[in-house]
Amino acid sequence: MDILVQNLFKKFRQEFVIKSFNYTFRQGNSYAITGPNGSGKSTLLQLIAQFTLPNSGTVEMSSINSDLVYSQITYAAPYVELIEEYTLSEHLEILVKNNYLPSSITIEMLEDFIDLKPDRFKLIKNYSSGMRQKIKLGFALLSDRPVILLDEPTTNFDEKAKQWFFDKLEKQRHKLIAIASNEAREIEFCTNKISILDFK
Repeated sequence: MDILVQNLFKKFRQEFVIKSFNYTFRQGNSYAITGPNGSGKSTLLQLIAQFTLPNSGTVEMSSINSDLVYSQITYAAPYVELIEEYTLSEHLEILVKNNYLPSSITIEMLEDFIDLKPDRFKLIKNYSSGMRQKIKLGFALLSDRPVILLDEPTTNFDEKAKQWFFDKLEKQRHKLIAIASNEAREIEFCTNKISILDFK
């Protein structure tokens, strides 16, 4: 599964955030999207995911109808919120029902995977920010989708949680991974580096 981005332009109001972005993202490779805060890293990731539209240019996924792109991508970011009034098991249920996660994933498997065994009736709103981020990443990494897009994945993580993340992500090397980040360890994980400043 490859993603071909051609002549992408994106602006907010009258200011271009991204200009003339041309790139091919290939499955089995990992990509770090780097740049200063506010430079457009998150915007580029959202354009690749086709969560937002460019002013001009195209984003195409190989060997798949454009209407089915959403079914090939898993996406996690600190600003993508969980439903606060749900429990962990209720989140799992809805993600399985909507084919985001395989039906074989049980709550016990999820808890083991994220190394977190909370009260089954605990609402998401009562988790810490770091625990919420770990849950979001757990959902993303348990998905069997071939494309993983992550925006600042280890935000709010302590060292133990960071080690958990990198251990799990290492096992996903066969997928297409893109990470928007300024964190050295996240950048070093990736085999390819893309500076957003090259497309201003």
